[in-house]
Amino acid sequence: MPLSRRLLLSCLAALAPALACAQPAAYPSAPVHLVVAFPPGGGTDGAARLIAEKLAPELGQSVVVDNRAGAGGTIGAQSVARARPDGQTLFFGTGAELLINPVTRKTAPYDLLKDFVPITEVGIVTFVLAVPAGSPVQNVQELIARAKAQPGKLNYSSFGMGSTNHLIGELFLHATGTRATHVPFQGSQQAMSSLLAGDVDFTFDTTAVALPQIKAGKLRALATPSPTRLPSLPEVPTLQELGYDGLVAEGWMGVFAPAGTPPAIAKTVGAALDKVIRTPDMEARLNARGVVVTAADGAQFRIKLQAELDKWRRVAREANVSLD
Repeated sequence: MPLSRRLLLSCLAALAPALACAQPAAYPSAPVHLVVAFPPGGGTDGAARLIAEKLAPELGQSVVVDNRAGAGGTIGAQSVARARPDGQTLFFGTGAELLINPVTRKTAPYDLLKDFVPITEVGIVTFVLAVPAGSPVQNVQELIARAKAQPGKLNYSSFGMGSTNHLIGELFLHATGTRATHVPFQGSQQAMSSLLAGDVDFTFDTTAVALPQIKAGKLRALATPSPTRLPSLPEVPTLQELGYDGLVAEGWMGVFAPAGTPPAIAKTVGAALDKVIRTPDMEARLNARGVVVTAADGAQFRIKLQAELDKWRRVAREANVSLD
């Protein structure tokens, strides 16, 4: 064998281990962490755990739900934004911490569309405008008339300052030309207890939380800010039907990766999520938690998020809502 050929083969043999190491590892190469920015036991955590359980066999690795709560969801979201963009850390996020939190601060802790890669919109979270069963208000028109007759005297509850239903309440007041006093609570349970006790006059709560109380006759549903009537409350009109075309608002849940995540990894996760979310069993289980499955892909989700950012920035500005 000529010397040059033997030399070439020897060099290739010496380089083989290094070349093998340079090949990208199969994804995922270890358990995937699905971060939730709220404590265990809540609605977001419950939906994340349902999906994580079924996502693991699709990815071929365990999917660990990692609760990193605090600061209204900011701590969990920031941890993902700063994580290595290798697909091993994903975020099960909602509009509360990813969208409304930033738009209600002068200095946003992160940029939704710059610091994250939207992979899949899991579904939407619907809301209903409700009053206590003992309230004299029978419909939306009467609520508006009462609010106009007593500017700032009526009050409404929310899950907290800058929460999704706080901003929906402000959107309602702006669209109807009324004023009411916002009463923030620490979470949905306290806000609902206050409404049931008649301590506040109205609220926009999630359908999942309000529906049992409506069915039990303890609350009266006046309308929904969804674009169409809700299957669970077919007799309740939308605010659009009542003449308020711009009064459409829903929450959402989705899966994100840190900015810089390779498109191939995002595509793998997206395909696995699509397969999991679209099963009849998963749709039924999420629907029972008040989540209407959409399974929108990353491109569709990004378009929606941009529109949502524009809308809620405007609402926060016009209502002078600031968490700083």
